[in-house]
Amino acid sequence: MSLAGRRVAVAGMGRSGIAVTEAAVRRGAKVSLLDEKSAETPKALDTVERLSGLGVEVLTGWHGRLSPEDCDLFVPSPGFRRTHPALLDATSHGIPVWSEVEFAFRIAQAPIVAITGTNGKSTTTVMTWLALKAAGVEAHLCGNISGSGFPERTLTEAAEVAAWDEVLVAEISSFQLEWVEELRPKVASILNVTPDHLDRHPSFEDYRATKLRLIARMTPADVVIWNAAEPSVPRELLQTAARLVAVPDPEGVWFSDQAVGIGSVEGALKEFQVVGSHQRSNAMVALAMAQAILRSEDREAHARMIAAVQQMPGLDHRMRLLGSKNGVQFVNNSMCTNPGAVLASAKAIPGRKVLLMGGLMKGLDFGSVREFFADSPDRVVFFSDHADALAEAVGRPGEPKFASLDEAFSHAAKLAGQGDTVMLAPGCASAEPYANFRERGEAFEAMVKEWLA
Repeated sequence: MSLAGRRVAVAGMGRSGIAVTEAAVRRGAKVSLLDEKSAETPKALDTVERLSGLGVEVLTGWHGRLSPEDCDLFVPSPGFRRTHPALLDATSHGIPVWSEVEFAFRIAQAPIVAITGTNGKSTTTVMTWLALKAAGVEAHLCGNISGSGFPERTLTEAAEVAAWDEVLVAEISSFQLEWVEELRPKVASILNVTPDHLDRHPSFEDYRATKLRLIARMTPADVVIWNAAEPSVPRELLQTAARLVAVPDPEGVWFSDQAVGIGSVEGALKEFQVVGSHQRSNAMVALAMAQAILRSEDREAHARMIAAVQQMPGLDHRMRLLGSKNGVQFVNNSMCTNPGAVLASAKAIPGRKVLLMGGLMKGLDFGSVREFFADSPDRVVFFSDHADALAEAVGRPGEPKFASLDEAFSHAAKLAGQGDTVMLAPGCASAEPYANFRERGEAFEAMVKEWLA
């Protein structure tokens, strides 16, 4: 794709914004990089200096508005809400708006394998990537995935380096799907759709419709992998021209679908290093996606794919087993940021759990968690300034509450007995003092390490 002579405005000086900026410059565009924050840190100042050297106009402390004189194309950060003044300006003036994944799709030579959903995206994305690598395919782990502990790139960065015979394996968020036009994965899956990000989306229906944009442009030459056992994604929801390949009940024997040349394999998916019974479903979807790209009856390649998925260690901050002491095991699931993830986490591990919950509730309804806790022996220890409200929302107002995660962890570790699991499963977005789920998870891991020692 040539952008020669086009004026491109990129909003947001994060990693994806910088990747789009550099890619657009290489394609001949006149680029402006806009950020509402001031460039005050040494890293930000170095970035400004480097990009200015490429001929990029870098405007920090940006006023947040846009006019037709500013650009012919606008690429906003995924963090920009649809109600942001610049996006309202762009749409009112007829300026095309592309998300970073739309931009990456337009420049990519390699096919895209795309995974979205409310929960399980990162694990399934890594499983798919590992399966393809094990089968001998040059694959790139990319997209919205962050803090997994595996080599990650933005989709634009990966699209820049991947040849036509390689594969881009991308985790895609609903935020990234708000501004897509032509995005067309070769293989895609929508794992599940349960309420989340309702502080961003005006309704659950809007959130679900945004997820479905992933498959809207797919054709009969493309494949959608559907987990038929997932109640939140019924068949009638998947209105797509793509070929639909159903993955059967996770208790079944792997999968078999001659349309993409999948053969069943004895003893598949019986043992995992990753924690949680729900990982079998994620693995089946991942293997089906890899096979839809591979299209091979090579049983040795199938066996290598299965072995790679089975041997995958847990992703950082996602159902990560940290160790055990006195018969109590400790699990970091800091990426658990919504009610559906709390349920999946609690159900995935046998025995009694002591869950650590807390953070920003994002306007979500925790009724499903309240129903689960009504008959559950699990205990909950709440933390953060929002502990009281969260405890009421999940129907456990009498459980202990603490201002800090550190205090909550100490209490939970003493509360747990032989055979119990202490698990960080916040069910909420990060709140002070943690900037994101990674910082929160790292703090928890440091607490566990000290406790185990």
